[in-house]
Amino acid sequence: MTDVNPNRRTLERYYEECLNKGNLDVIYEGATDAHISHGTAENGKEGVEHLKEWVRIQRASFPDLHVTVDDWIIEGEKVVSRFTARGTHTGVEYYGIPATGRTFAIPGIVIDEFSEGVIVESWFSMDGFELAKQLGAFG
Repeated sequence: MTDVNPNRRTLERYYEECLNKGNLDVIYEGATDAHISHGTAENGKEGVEHLKEWVRIQRASFPDLHVTVDDWIIEGEKVVSRFTARGTHTGVEYYGIPATGRTFAIPGIVIDEFSEGVIVESWFSMDGFELAKQLGAFG
């Protein structure tokens, strides 16, 4: 059995503890204050406080949010996570969409770049149009 890459371990803890359980303090373990996030509102915003706010919005809108990583690709200091996010929109309004009670399942991908064991930059991509469609935003 081979050891799991330490950067992957950091991300596994982030997905399980932070995204799936709502423990926002885990963010401080894995990202720097200068962390840059691309693809989350607002694009290119910096810091762990931005990450915390983004996760807070997700968890408040989808209290049962669960993210499963389907594939890991590790190349040097970059880790790619191909994931599926699932949840039910029973919480607060989500970017202008009132709570609908509908469920969703959306694939996505994140590329996280590490330096000295912490995430310094992330690129996030998920089909927001498909999410809005599954939540019933278009009728």
